[in-house]
Amino acid sequence: MEQRRRFDEPDRYPYAAGKHTLHQATCREIEQSVGRVQGDDSIWMQGALTTFAHEGTLNSGWATHKRMMEPGEAAAWVAERIGPRGGIRYRLCRICTLQLSVAD
Repeated sequence: MEQRRRFDEPDRYPYAAGKHTLHQATCREIEQSVGRVQGDDSIWMQGALTTFAHEGTLNSGWATHKRMMEPGEAAAWVAERIGPRGGIRYRLCRICTLQLSVAD
């Protein structure tokens, strides 16, 4: 829920990270993963909501593995992924063509 709340504030949280990729918060991949849910009236969505609400399961499909970040958080994320010899262990999204400015 926290990441979904952050998604609604792209000016405050302009970056999003997956396991290995850094995105702009407005990237369509992030929107699909965190943001707007398609098919709110679908049988699947109703079933997922019912399961989540009544059975207490956390496997409803509403979770995300993306992390919405402020510029400082994104800079720390990048710094954690730079190896001791300067190697980069992350990539920038090719969809949103992020211009990396968090390290400045």
